[in-house]
Amino acid sequence: MSRRDNGGVWTNAIQTAEWLGEPRSRVRAFAFHLRMEGKLPDAWDYDETVRPKTALDRQWIYDNWEEWAAAWTAWRGRVSGR
Repeated sequence: MSRRDNGGVWTNAIQTAEWLGEPRSRVRAFAFHLRMEGKLPDAWDYDETVRPKTALDRQWIYDNWEEWAAAWTAWRGRVSGR
């Protein structure tokens, strides 16, 4: 059973970016950052046996918006050099 069978709304980074109103490349980079840092593990999934390999759980993001937004803001500050 995949983590993606948890009842969430799993979408690729492009669809998630459109939902968030953010550039696709930025959301993809953030998803990669989360994966490499092991942060917000319930928000993303990486599985080489399915497509897309990386998926984000929009339901988790919605339900945990404050936690997502804090991580997003911190990451944006780091990558923009602020």
